[in-house]
Amino acid sequence: MSGVYDILSIRNPAIKELFRLRVGRRRARMPKGQCVVRGRQIVQSISEHFKFEKVFTHESRDAASYNADKVIRTPKAVLQHVLFGAKAPSQTLNDGDLVIGQIKQPEATEEFEPSPRCLLAVDKIKHPENMGLLLSTAVALKFDGVVFSTECVDPFCYKVLEASQAVAWTLPYKSFATPQQLVELCDRHQLLLCAAHKDGNVLSEVSQLSSSRRGFCLVVGNEADGIQAELLSRCTKVALPMSELVESLNAGV
Repeated sequence: MSGVYDILSIRNPAIKELFRLRVGRRRARMPKGQCVVRGRQIVQSISEHFKFEKVFTHESRDAASYNADKVIRTPKAVLQHVLFGAKAPSQTLNDGDLVIGQIKQPEATEEFEPSPRCLLAVDKIKHPENMGLLLSTAVALKFDGVVFSTECVDPFCYKVLEASQAVAWTLPYKSFATPQQLVELCDRHQLLLCAAHKDGNVLSEVSQLSSSRRGFCLVVGNEADGIQAELLSRCTKVALPMSELVESLNAGV
């Protein structure tokens, strides 16, 4: 049974910690290994399978509706401070927008098990919205996992979680620091390393996929610079069929 508590002030230590988690970058979050998730719908969706440490809400709902160690009733003004600081929100907020969950970040996998057939590798993606779209698409297409370069936007910052509807909890992940690490991962699992590239072939026409590899790892590169040159040189280039009127698609697609 969840404990129910009341916090009224932005000076409360729990509110200060929540604010730091919300505004902090990956380096600030990692010591605690926790994330901030905003919105009643997302919080309830995650809590069907994972337990929150704390849920902060101004709503007078039954604490049992949240899977959390603590449900903390907090005034709207305090929750708005956590989300926006001194700035006024740029859009009209519904009551459900001011439900905030604090939860432990899922741990990276040591190895993908069982052996994957479809992986997404994300190389230096910087925009939270694009990262969120990529993760949502990977889940929708039933990819087996995702691999992040260490120079990507933090996939567990609240903006990415909001853009992706927090699907990251359903997707095994790990990181790669160098192109060679990603190449070795693909070799272990007999995956063809593919690069999303405007000059590539349609994936179904890539002969190596059926002849020598059991699946593929699709690399999507930085919004401005694309995939780093050393990694691109190790990849088979693939592309979606497109009209001649379109040069390329946004990384989030």
